[in-house]
Amino acid sequence: MKLPRSRRITRRADFQRVRASGQSIRGKFLVLGYMADENLTEPFRLGLITTKRLGDAVVRNRVRRRLRAIIQRTGERVLNPHWIVLIARGAAAAATSEQLEKEWKWMLRRVPLTERKSDEWPDDER
Repeated sequence: MKLPRSRRITRRADFQRVRASGQSIRGKFLVLGYMADENLTEPFRLGLITTKRLGDAVVRNRVRRRLRAIIQRTGERVLNPHWIVLIARGAAAAATSEQLEKEWKWMLRRVPLTERKSDEWPDDER
C-alpha cells in the first residue's frame, strides 16, 4: 500500500493540530500522536518526523524509509478516520526494522486505532 500525497500530513499547522488536539503514546524508539477526525475521507493521514537529533541526512532518510515500509505492510489495519504523526526518537537511528515494527504494532494495540483479531498479532511484549 503506497501512501499517496493526499494521505500525508505535510503542513506545519496540521502537525500542530494533532499535537494540540490529539493524544500520544511514547515508546523506546517512536512517539505516536493520533487524533480522530470524522470529516476525513481517507482511512488515515500520516506524518513522519525525523529530527536532526537522529543524525545526518543519510540516517534520517534510512529511518524514514524503514517507517514507510512498516506502514505499507501494516497500515491497512488502521481504522478510519485518524490523523497519525509518528516521531522517531534518538534510539530509532540504531534500531533494526524488526524492532521498529514490533514497537509500531505494540503502539497500535495500546491505542484505539485498529480492530485487533485474536490471530492477527501475538501478545508479545515490546
